[in-house]
Amino acid sequence: MKKLKSEVSEIDGVIRFKIDIPWDVKFVCIYLFEIDGVKVLIDAGLNFIDWSRLFFLELKNLKIEPKDIDYCIVSHAHMDHVGLIQKLKRKNPEMQLLMHEITNETIKWSDDENNDQEMKNAAIEVAEQMIRYGISEQHGKRIVQFFTSWPKLTKYQKPDRILKDGDEIPFETNKLKIIWTPGHSLGHICVYEEKNRRLFSGDHILSRITPHIGVFTVSPAIKNKYPMNNILGYYLESLDRIDKLDPKIIFPAHQEVIYNPHERILAIKEHHKNRLNDIFNAIQDKPLTPFKISQIHFGEDLNEINMFLALNEVLSHLIYLEHDGRVKRIEQDGKILFSAIT
Repeated sequence: MKKLKSEVSEIDGVIRFKIDIPWDVKFVCIYLFEIDGVKVLIDAGLNFIDWSRLFFLELKNLKIEPKDIDYCIVSHAHMDHVGLIQKLKRKNPEMQLLMHEITNETIKWSDDENNDQEMKNAAIEVAEQMIRYGISEQHGKRIVQFFTSWPKLTKYQKPDRILKDGDEIPFETNKLKIIWTPGHSLGHICVYEEKNRRLFSGDHILSRITPHIGVFTVSPAIKNKYPMNNILGYYLESLDRIDKLDPKIIFPAHQEVIYNPHERILAIKEHHKNRLNDIFNAIQDKPLTPFKISQIHFGEDLNEINMFLALNEVLSHLIYLEHDGRVKRIEQDGKILFSAIT
């Protein structure tokens, strides 16, 4: 495993902790800033030994103690964003931990061994559907392994406040606005600091790539309360909501700070428009399974995890087209195919 490096910088009054991770996304950024003397941390990084050590070392170098952090707001439930929530709370029990209710329920559900069978059943349901979408039964077994093992790497810490869309966190002369932005994760939120028009986007808006949009395993409670069956539609709608806020700068969890938010949002929307057209054109002549479409669109030489992500991405676009009345499903020999409506 490569030796991790860290870099700390101040950008527009915000301290950025940029620390390597041993994956394709290269690094994770978390942010610390003050509002009226109150210190706010956006996201909690990764609970790898080196990552944790580097973060707390960089805090010390800045002469900041964990007990000085008043708020930690989590953008979503993925392991590289919630890793240090337990350590931070142990070091500073007075720190207020905030997250969306879906994020809270997701981590709580997956970290409770009493839910292991329920998690497995949810993973089997996803795998069986993916087999109908064209993958092999062997790949279906690997999906079950993935969805039952990876969530266990995230440990639960009870939040001090559960957030919902539109919530505000008021301060003396300023406030933070919470925007629920499902897409990359069902419970994903962005945090908008109103006075300085700074947006902390998590994985929702990145500078060079678009975040993965796809299928999730969720607890029955979340599935019943949030029956979202067109996740790309929710993602694109939330981009418009953020654009209307007119942020001047976006701080993402990966890649570079974004100084042209409106142009970047337009570029992301154009990217998805092009992908929708490409997928629609791929099934003009004959119906295909989502897996076959993903091979046409992304290629056939992907490793196992990227193969699944590619299928997920294509499926989210097919469902969007289906809701838009442009494609239809066809069942054939136990498989689900999609066909263009012309």
